[in-house]
Amino acid sequence: MDQRLNGRTALIVGGGTGIGRAIALLFARHGARVVVAGRRMEPLQAVVAEIEGEGGTAVAVTGNVASMDDARAMVDFAVAQYGTVDTLVNSAGVISRTEKVEETTDDEWAWQVDINLKGVFHTTKHCLPFMINNKKGAILNIGSICASVGIPGYATYSATKGGILAYTRVIALQYAAHGIRANVISPGMVYTPMSYVDRPNFDEVVDDVVASAYPIQRLCLPEDIAYAALFLVSDEAGYITGHNLVVDGGFSIK
Repeated sequence: MDQRLNGRTALIVGGGTGIGRAIALLFARHGARVVVAGRRMEPLQAVVAEIEGEGGTAVAVTGNVASMDDARAMVDFAVAQYGTVDTLVNSAGVISRTEKVEETTDDEWAWQVDINLKGVFHTTKHCLPFMINNKKGAILNIGSICASVGIPGYATYSATKGGILAYTRVIALQYAAHGIRANVISPGMVYTPMSYVDRPNFDEVVDDVVASAYPIQRLCLPEDIAYAALFLVSDEAGYITGHNLVVDGGFSIK
């Protein structure tokens, strides 16, 4: 296999499950030293074991990106293990799909904003000094089509993902002179544990959802996002920054 990320150190936040897990596995297969970060050690250790079982290199660290101190500790851990961080993927996220704006509390709003948006700020803030020092870096934030397509019930989630788009564009412009690129992938619905939030019967309705909503007649898999991520952080995408790559099977162009 072509080692497209050979010599890279990649911090994958939210790397224990879903999209983050798929990205961590693929990056390791392409030669990256991977640090998987998240709130629960058990799934992170499972990812590390899978990577090591394939001959790759990985370690795990726990923390909550909503905490500035935890985010700093994640980055410091990665640097202590491998000397630097030159690739950052922000994949941690939470969602509520049944939100009524008039009933939403400050705590419910803050829960999504703190993890989905503030978490991106925290990890980016602490990775940037190392990337600036290295004169290179790749930042990839996982957004959502909810940032640009209005979907009822997703008000707070959509606001956080819209914030990620705006924030990423500024990072891309402000740090391009330092050799740092920043991009977003905006998926549609992806078959991950998050698919079941507020939808315990998801398996029963998924076929109807796909048939009615997605021109490519299947649900997006985490691996679909991982291959897009691999391209965007690789040197092959060296002239791409500030871009929002929509990976939604045609949902948003109908």
